Amino acid sequence: MKSIDVCLTHDQLNNYNHIGKVVVIIDVLRATSTINTILYHGAKLVKPVKTLEECKKLKDENYIIMAERMGKKVEGFDYGNSPTKINRNQIKGCKVAIATSNGTKAIIKTKGSKISLIASFLNISKVINFINKESEDTLLVCSGWQGSANLEDTLCAGGIISGLNDYNKISDIALIAKKLYKSSKNNILEEMMKSSHAKRLSRYDNILDIEFCSKLNTQPIIPILKDDFLTLM
Repeated sequence: MKSIDVCLTHDQLNNYNHIGKVVVIIDVLRATSTINTILYHGAKLVKPVKTLEECKKLKDENYIIMAERMGKKVEGFDYGNSPTKINRNQIKGCKVAIATSNGTKAIIKTKGSKISLIASFLNISKVINFINKESEDTLLVCSGWQGSANLEDTLCAGGIISGLNDYNKISDIALIAKKLYKSSKNNILEEMMKSSHAKRLSRYDNILDIEFCSKLNTQPIIPILKDDFLTLM
């Protein structure tokens, strides 16, 4: 039997023991949705990086470089953090480096886990099925926004928890996330549009991204972290 817990923002990860656990990183709007899309479109690998400077240097190593800050593409990079703007033909077979405000920082912090998975609504059922086959405890790490919890990541965490079985311990936060999802599962997009980040992205003409990221199981793959790189399981 195993436990399930939720960390509501990567800034709180130091309060949790993730070593040796199954860790699932969630950044629905938009890092984990974007990374899932990059690998679904056939990229060789994705390197999550913390700083813009590190990401920009990887251009010299034949990486496609992507960066976002405060919801907007950073000047001088090939892409921002928009899954709908990715060109499949440019991405296929390539190495991609990405630096985002919250999501890539969350991914990097989970090193030391038994396995770190990337989750979003796009691959939620594949992630659920994987966790259900594992015997280790599971920690869902929501990226959050600027150190605060956000609605969309908590909603996705609740969706994952709702599909899990065979666990004997569930935290209060996990119960709250599960209840949020169950009350909203028939109106994912409508619920996400209430979030502060969705409203922020809407101001930058990213409605298509929000709609895209709200769809369930459109990209049934599982990106996993191996050393410093994300690849397909």
